[in-house]
Amino acid sequence: MNVLFLNPPFGSRRPEGLDAPLGIMYLAAVLKDHGHSCRMVDHAWEGDGDWSTWEAALDDDPELVLINTQIRFTRETEEAVRRLHAKNAKVPAIAFGPQASTEAHRLLEMGFNACVIGEPETVVPELLQNSSGPLNLLPHAGLATVYNPCPQLAPPADVETLPFPDWDLVDYDRYIKATHNAVFTASRGLDRPDAFNEPPLIHATGPTRRCSVTRVIRELTELRRKFPGNYMLLFHDEVFTEDRAWVMELCAGLREACLGVPFWCFTRPDLMDDELCRIMARSGFAGVSMGMESGSDRILTLLDRNLTVNQIKAGFRAAHAGGLLTVGSTMIGTPGQEPSQSDETWEEIEATATMVRSLHPDVLTITLTTPLPGTPLHASAVDRLRAASQEDFNYYHVWPGKYPVQLESLKPDDLARGVVLIRGVWRQGLGKTAWQLIKLGCRNAAFRRVLLAQAFRVIRRKVVRSG
Repeated sequence: MNVLFLNPPFGSRRPEGLDAPLGIMYLAAVLKDHGHSCRMVDHAWEGDGDWSTWEAALDDDPELVLINTQIRFTRETEEAVRRLHAKNAKVPAIAFGPQASTEAHRLLEMGFNACVIGEPETVVPELLQNSSGPLNLLPHAGLATVYNPCPQLAPPADVETLPFPDWDLVDYDRYIKATHNAVFTASRGLDRPDAFNEPPLIHATGPTRRCSVTRVIRELTELRRKFPGNYMLLFHDEVFTEDRAWVMELCAGLREACLGVPFWCFTRPDLMDDELCRIMARSGFAGVSMGMESGSDRILTLLDRNLTVNQIKAGFRAAHAGGLLTVGSTMIGTPGQEPSQSDETWEEIEATATMVRSLHPDVLTITLTTPLPGTPLHASAVDRLRAASQEDFNYYHVWPGKYPVQLESLKPDDLARGVVLIRGVWRQGLGKTAWQLIKLGCRNAAFRRVLLAQAFRVIRRKVVRSG
């Protein structure tokens, strides 16, 4: 069967449009193993509103359209389906991804024939078993249709036996050059949920399933063979250091493999300690991204983080002492989830600023607490949503009418002032980050090469080309 994928977010300048679409790449690899042909239209590299490539792909008469769906790109998804139906209403369209799992009813009303609830690698190939006839859209685990809108969750994929992602489906080298990193996942699942992350995150549903270290090293070795060069390798697992013994084994494997790239990962500060940080640094890790969220234990409880301020402090200090750079993410504007719980106060925002000043992550992100559909936070705040539509939810910007929740104690101007406060205290410590970069560059040759390569690209773009 001829399968056409769409990666909806327009414009490579959008942060959420830059990571290579690993979900599509893994699913395409599975379908190709089953004998199907796959191509993709990647709107990350198209101009805003430019549908010419999509229209041309539809002219090639695909037999099935698969779209990776996310709430913030609903308008683009809807337009893609409208154009598909205008060309050929008989071509089935199936949605997968976070929005398909949380808002199947909305996508079915939009015109999708089905939505995958959970991971798609088992469900979609089963639908295509009889590729010479119509799709089998009868009641099926993991497949929502108008006749079966609430199916059971799709069976989880066996991460150990999945084929390597289809790196040839996308312009992967372009992603590496644009972001200075290649993305990789070594696990799926999440043993530590919270109140604000969008469930199910497709690879974050249920207990964590990790690839063996042998499998990880084989895949990374192949990635490096296909894409040599100087870039960061980003482990995009939800909580990379969840299994300490597995991380220790992987670090030993990475040292032996000598892949010639620095590594980065996402984790939680309560899962970092002095010994682990030193071992990670010796195996080539340059840094870690960790959620700080808030300097208030009360707000951390509201967010169901199962984390304390003292644990956050200990984790960041261990990372810095071990020689790792850190990215810290903060959140402001958290609403109470019950009538007895007050919303975040200005004093609690100040506590977050104090924590940022004390710990000084080398990179800081400041986001708004955003109740995404399907989360406990959304269920508790649904009557106080301000945004005209969910597509207007924006983590990074605060202005009247855009911030999604009506707070009792904080106005949009207060939140904007909080962003300025937190960012201001962080900027006061940039000298610490400069010193951390120098030390890491001297110790980690692969990281030093990445820094120099990035500097060369910036100079060429800003100076040579502008001249």
